[in-house]
Amino acid sequence: MGSSRLEINFVRLLSRCESLAAEKRDESEWRLEKYVDALETMLATVKKHSSKLTPELVNEYTRKVEFLKGLIAAEQLSSPSEKALANQFLAPGRTATTAKERAPATKTVHLQTKARFTDEMKSELLSKAVTSQSFSEGV
Repeated sequence: MGSSRLEINFVRLLSRCESLAAEKRDESEWRLEKYVDALETMLATVKKHSSKLTPELVNEYTRKVEFLKGLIAAEQLSSPSEKALANQFLAPGRTATTAKERAPATKTVHLQTKARFTDEMKSELLSKAVTSQSFSEGV
């Protein structure tokens, strides 16, 4: 089954977004958000123009794009506990994006962000515990 040029470009951009999401980014990083916006536009075009795609594949692409959008939204929340809670409700993709992946990249990203948000939450709780302990000792 031959893939259209549009689908190939979509899969390449999706794979790039997954690898960007796996990296630890700073607050000023804008590329992932713009790339995911472009993915959404491309997905709508792929749905319209590609009659060769199976409904399962279209659903998987949609699921992965929604996961990336949710991940970006979760990272923009203010507190680590809100981020961790939002991350629990994200649904990663079920299949690998490229043939080179052993496990779906979105699942790996989901686990990495879960660990990162949990670490942030622990750091916040421990810093509050140390602050309140030193405050109570000073009184």
